[in-house]
Amino acid sequence: MSEAFEKPKPRRRRKRRLLGGGLLLTCVTATWVRVGPLSSAVLQPSTARAYVLLDRNGLPLGATSDFPATDSRANTLLLNVRADRLAAATVVAEDRRFFSHTGVDPLALMRTVGVDATSGRLAQGGSTITQQLVKLRLGRPPRTIRNKVREMIDAERLEHRLTKSQILSAYLAEAPYGGPIIGAERAALAYFDKPVSQLSWAQAAYLAAIPNRPSAFNPRVRPSGASKRQQAILHALRVNNTITVGEYQAAMHEPNVLSTSNQLELAPHFTEMLRSRLERTHAPTGRTMTTLDAPLQRDVEGIVRHSDPLLHAAGASNVAVVVLDNRTGAVRAWQGSREYFDWDHGGMIDAALVRRQTGSTIKPFVYALAFEHGALPSDPIDDAPTVFPGNGVAFQPENYDHTYRGIVTMREALASSINVPAVRLANTLGVTPLAALMQRADLRLQHDPGHYGLSLALGAGELDLVSLTSAYASFARSGRNIGVRMLESEPILEGRQVVSSDTAFLVTDVLSDNDARTPAFGAHSVLRFPFPVAAKTGTSQNFHDNWVIGYTADITVGVWVGNLDRKALKGATGVSGAGPIFHAVMVAAHERLRRDVRGGSNNNSSVLRAPADLQLVETCAGATCDTTTSDYIRRRTASSRTSVAASVVASNDLHGEDPPLTLIEPRASGHYLIQPDRPPSSQRLPLIASGGAAPYAFVVDGVMGGQHSWPLLPGRHRACVRDAVQHSACEDFQVDTLAALR
Repeated sequence: MSEAFEKPKPRRRRKRRLLGGGLLLTCVTATWVRVGPLSSAVLQPSTARAYVLLDRNGLPLGATSDFPATDSRANTLLLNVRADRLAAATVVAEDRRFFSHTGVDPLALMRTVGVDATSGRLAQGGSTITQQLVKLRLGRPPRTIRNKVREMIDAERLEHRLTKSQILSAYLAEAPYGGPIIGAERAALAYFDKPVSQLSWAQAAYLAAIPNRPSAFNPRVRPSGASKRQQAILHALRVNNTITVGEYQAAMHEPNVLSTSNQLELAPHFTEMLRSRLERTHAPTGRTMTTLDAPLQRDVEGIVRHSDPLLHAAGASNVAVVVLDNRTGAVRAWQGSREYFDWDHGGMIDAALVRRQTGSTIKPFVYALAFEHGALPSDPIDDAPTVFPGNGVAFQPENYDHTYRGIVTMREALASSINVPAVRLANTLGVTPLAALMQRADLRLQHDPGHYGLSLALGAGELDLVSLTSAYASFARSGRNIGVRMLESEPILEGRQVVSSDTAFLVTDVLSDNDARTPAFGAHSVLRFPFPVAAKTGTSQNFHDNWVIGYTADITVGVWVGNLDRKALKGATGVSGAGPIFHAVMVAAHERLRRDVRGGSNNNSSVLRAPADLQLVETCAGATCDTTTSDYIRRRTASSRTSVAASVVASNDLHGEDPPLTLIEPRASGHYLIQPDRPPSSQRLPLIASGGAAPYAFVVDGVMGGQHSWPLLPGRHRACVRDAVQHSACEDFQVDTLAALR
């Protein structure tokens, strides 16, 4: 009997050993779960939230911090006297047993397992605030069982290292509150225009409802989306006696009045892009000084905000504005859309970076190429209906007003934005050299030049506003492109020479010539200023885009107006659509930055000073030459080229030697027409020559002609030019009356 009773003892000892081993394993596992290693990604806050962006003078561009410093007491809702209401509302909304669990809530977990088991998928998260913080810091990994277990382990370890107060504060600083708004402080400012410390109980409950479903409860998309959950949160606060009956009733009847400013912070597109860039490059966190000028940015935002009637009339829903400091390439203002929270029209899309057809804003680069090859603004070019052969497809450009002016100067053609002369230049000089010049200015096309053909000269290529504005700033820097700077800590680049200083000046002189653009835009258009401004408008094909880009000696302003869904405008042109906004921004930027950038510009007569290679002389004014004006020629030095009319650029001019003396106007075997409805004094033929040794003397039919023009007379004639070393060139031409042709 005794032996029979003693036999089971080894079995009981084995059971005790197994039980003891199991308890030990459980303790070891629990210890490992609780105090095991934790990745730095979970321990550290999101770096994007750690960048406090300032303007160039140290002024904050938004909230100076995402959430205030926290109280270290772990067992109280009073995180900080400034945030107790939102903290309490968030706990009852997201994790009612937050202060009693160790990182994972077993009751919530069991409820989740039951729901998931019946649904066959991870339908419910059951996540505590600590688990949600882990997910936020890990970038919200896919919802799988493995990731869920990893999340729970990390939550336990995070609770071992931080106090409850620190965890809750961190969650409020990093939680999503709809759209791009991260952090409770930014949410309070964006939706209620007040800091967290000033939120009412109703407002605190409203904000606490959003992180549960930030897209569905986004106040800017669905203002009433979070209201039902807000009421449930207020009821829970009353049940646990966090608020009194009076506070509960007042909160339930308080309307949710959202801020009408619709402003997250100054230049939200700019700051969002910059924060992403800083995080991506692992830049040091903390206070970061940008190049933005906060007062000017407010001025620009105000101008755009008050432009609604203009935009409505133009059929436009979007605007983008960029202001650059010419000296340093620094961004002083950046408006990415008319209204950041305009969900119906893509307000969160940064239109300053969207590629669109540039229209006529590309023409200054066409003429810059011609000036690089020796042409001058006073050179003649033909504005007549022309069919240009292509690769199996003929191209016949039309002028905007369907009017053709005959022989005009390049100055008038560029300033008045006439289409045919620009295409004529591109046809003569080639679209490949034009694309190469554009690339030197960092205007990078999406396709090779042959894809666009001659339409490239009319803006068929798509470019973004920032790049185009920066390229225009190159003209203001005597032809040098230094790129765009966004941080004050970034060095000022030496850049590259896009065009010569002579060419940059000639382009600038034409674009700032109000008289030259008067025939197309009128004498008192929005492009006229009380100070020197070089500006160019642009309207893309079928009125999809309006542009105005312009610059002074100190600043460059770019404005785009259109629709991001590519809906056509209501016939608006650059001068009528983007023009008024450009004018207002240019005046504001000039007043704000002109003294600050260079101690005040004393150049009141022109944007740039003429280089030594250029000389101002009296020339023929336009095709009729009924008056004279002044324009620039190149001084004859060993390093300079003689001017050639770009419409007849000869291959020998593209090399170092000066071409021989040539009579440009009248043309060889030219045929000219006297119009009976115009006074004889306005019908004169310009006398223009190139090459040889200036000055020139002109003779028509053996009689010494005027210095610049000759009155049209019917019949056949012979014109000659003689230069300073007695070389001569002659051409025969014909003049008829309209009646004779009939």
